[in-house]
Amino acid sequence: MIIKKSARKQNKRASSTRQRKHQHLLDVKVRAKNVAARRTQNVLLVLCGLVLIAFVLGGIAFGAKRALNSLFFANSDYALKTIEVTSDGKLSRETILHTADVSEGKNIFSIDLPKVQEKLGSLPQVEDSRIQRILPNKLVISIQERRPVAWVVPPEMNTGSFNFENAYLVDRRGILLKTKSLAPEYLGLPLIIGVDTSNCQAGQPLEQDEVKAALDLIRASAEILQGRLQIQSIDVSKGYCLVVTDKQRANITFSTDEIEWQLHRLETVLSYCDKNNRELQTVNLMAQRNVPVTFVPQAVPAAPNASSAGSNDASAADAKSKPAPAGSTTPSQSKGALSPRSSKLQEKKMQQREHGKLKPFKEGRALTRPPAATEADVTEPVPLVRRITPTRLNG
Repeated sequence: MIIKKSARKQNKRASSTRQRKHQHLLDVKVRAKNVAARRTQNVLLVLCGLVLIAFVLGGIAFGAKRALNSLFFANSDYALKTIEVTSDGKLSRETILHTADVSEGKNIFSIDLPKVQEKLGSLPQVEDSRIQRILPNKLVISIQERRPVAWVVPPEMNTGSFNFENAYLVDRRGILLKTKSLAPEYLGLPLIIGVDTSNCQAGQPLEQDEVKAALDLIRASAEILQGRLQIQSIDVSKGYCLVVTDKQRANITFSTDEIEWQLHRLETVLSYCDKNNRELQTVNLMAQRNVPVTFVPQAVPAAPNASSAGSNDASAADAKSKPAPAGSTTPSQSKGALSPRSSKLQEKKMQQREHGKLKPFKEGRALTRPPAATEADVTEPVPLVRRITPTRLNG
């Protein structure tokens, strides 16, 4: 029996390749259009949401602003009625209010306090300022002005005929000041000599190291010496040292470093002067170990005048040689004539009296002063007592 094998049928596509390609292209186009439509719809929804949020926020801000204006900024209860200005210097109330741009009637909340403080700080005289609101209608402005501690003098200026109008004042921080009116307390301030002020302006600081050292010296001397050193001028022209002249015309040389240590050494020298009744002339505190010091020479007591002594003797001799007026009697005449022996005794007494008198200094003789003794060499003086025994006269 013969069995014939039949060929197995294979699956075949109903469409051709061209048909299938065209069909896929149609499907892609339809999907792209749907995606673009959905994206546009989402964008529109987001924009609408943002616009709605913006309108809501704008309405809230507008309402809040209207509420704040009605409650605070436009409320007449918060209009300035009192402006209290306090200053510890010479600045006037009108100058402070004009600089701060503050006036009565302004709303107290419309004043920018940091901006007002910055405006007040632009004045050279102002060192620190404080502004405070006191509700509902009061503003307090407190000004702390700069305190000048010295005058700044250029090197070519003559200190003998010092013109205060052409000089600058300087405070403890080195800020230059210029005043229109000269206060009496400024006349006694020390002079800092030797500073170039050709390019300086009021309100600018002095950055020279020697000027800073001079200001430190003025501050530290008041704390350490407590008025024992009254500074009249400080010469900073040399740069490496400070030459100080005090009210007694003593010259004291300081180094620009370690000011306080040098002031303690000067305190020791001043204590020695007070103890020994000496007046200081020059001191050099730049030396590390030994301090060179000179003192004002002490006045020598005046010697007895020879001419006055001679005139006294001459007047006495004239009185003896002058004849007595008529009718008058002398002691010798009343007692009778003197014998030769009594006249010799009187001559001897006169010689002893003249021998006991001090002889005057000769004219033209220079008075020499002994060298100054140190503290170790000074001892208590022993008084010289000369015992005079009376001469026994015979007869």
